Amino acid sequence: MDIYLIRHGDAESGSGIKTDFERQLTPQGVEILKKAAAGWNNTLKGFDYIISSPYKRAVQTAQIVAEAFNMTDKIVIENRMGCGARTDDVLNIANSIKAEIIAFVGHEPDLSNHVSELISGNGCNVEFKKGMIAKISFGSKARFTKGVLRFMMPTDVFCA
Repeated sequence: MDIYLIRHGDAESGSGIKTDFERQLTPQGVEILKKAAAGWNNTLKGFDYIISSPYKRAVQTAQIVAEAFNMTDKIVIENRMGCGARTDDVLNIANSIKAEIIAFVGHEPDLSNHVSELISGNGCNVEFKKGMIAKISFGSKARFTKGVLRFMMPTDVFCA
């Protein structure tokens, strides 16, 4: 099983008008994600499902990725992926779906914590920038500390 973790793109600043849940991607955030997702589509096989946080900026990110891979019908909005998502929820979701390649779209610091907990029993320090993608592979079932980090790729690889 392969799990891809994707951080949402650059989003609007917090304000008194919109809640954190409602914050959207900036126009530049959309543009950068579209370029990055097109690049991912040239190098990755694709995903069986894209599991997204319900926050607006994450859903927009999931939609951009899904469009690049021509799989808009494979997005699942999952409340457990919102801000504060726990790694055991990611594992439960991944292991409950009949799929080999799953992308999760979420937030920081959650994604850094997920990478650390999925690949290391001792913890590791990970910087997960906006729009970044990481691939973690498991022999079969996804489990704590049993993943192998295959790559972490920032958007500037495709948007220099």
